[in-house]
Amino acid sequence: MNLPLDPTQNDASPQELIRSLPSQTARRRVLQAAGVSMDVDDRSFADALDELTQIQLRRAASQLQFAGERTVFYYRIRDLHQVSAEGATGRVGDVGSPGVYGSEVQTVVSEHDRIYVVCNVPDTGSQTQLTLTKEDRPTTVATFEPRTQLLAVRAPDEGTADATVQAFLSYFELEESTPISFLDGGFRGRFEDACVDGYSTLRLQNTNSYDNTREIEIRSKEPETGELSDVRADAIVEDLLRRGDTELDSATGIISIPSDVQTSDGWGPFNPRVTVGFPDGCVIFEQFVPEQILIAFDDIVRESL
Repeated sequence: MNLPLDPTQNDASPQELIRSLPSQTARRRVLQAAGVSMDVDDRSFADALDELTQIQLRRAASQLQFAGERTVFYYRIRDLHQVSAEGATGRVGDVGSPGVYGSEVQTVVSEHDRIYVVCNVPDTGSQTQLTLTKEDRPTTVATFEPRTQLLAVRAPDEGTADATVQAFLSYFELEESTPISFLDGGFRGRFEDACVDGYSTLRLQNTNSYDNTREIEIRSKEPETGELSDVRADAIVEDLLRRGDTELDSATGIISIPSDVQTSDGWGPFNPRVTVGFPDGCVIFEQFVPEQILIAFDDIVRESL
């Protein structure tokens, strides 16, 4: 089963959703985030799942239906803070689709004190093929906390994310959006101070048009202790980051997110591995993460702006 889900096209039970997760690790993270203690390695897992209360099952389902292995793009919308939870969900059924072949808002859900706007978008946002079926339209999710200006869009690529935002703006009759760059002002520094444990890989763009080298990639040495070796601690890397003819393009590393999710061995909090696209304002979660972690990460981004 592909995530995120379009609730208008999927009526799977919470048990079916949990059982369809790609691994035992994913099941464990979802149940931990939902506050449910259960041995997912046990052969009787399916039976034990059926013994959970409906409240526990709904709580677990809410941790996965819009989550998963996600790429998140961030946008600032000036008047977004005016959209209330009541106003957002009350519009469903009253607002027409922007077009049969374009991006469509399918439903709006209020959950976790946030708003989730579920969209179907043509692949990479293209509207050139007039024979697109539902199967050709990835499900994307635009989500925000009421009374804020930050919109997080979970989509596979930048074109699809931009098309999702256009459907979102049209649906709520809002003005233009501004993509967020992680390089803006002091945002990158505040963001890294808030949650980045370290980067194992950095990619920089050479902006000097007279040089033959266009991209510089730096990888950390294999750590002897098993801990992350942060390439930013290297003097050469520090010099490259300070230079005026290089620009940070992307980095892969470990981030610390406050959550109830533990490592598989239970020895500490689960710190996900991500790739940050700095100019594009996007973050790719390299592992399955439940909703609790995505929400906490959105909060860090918003507070770092």
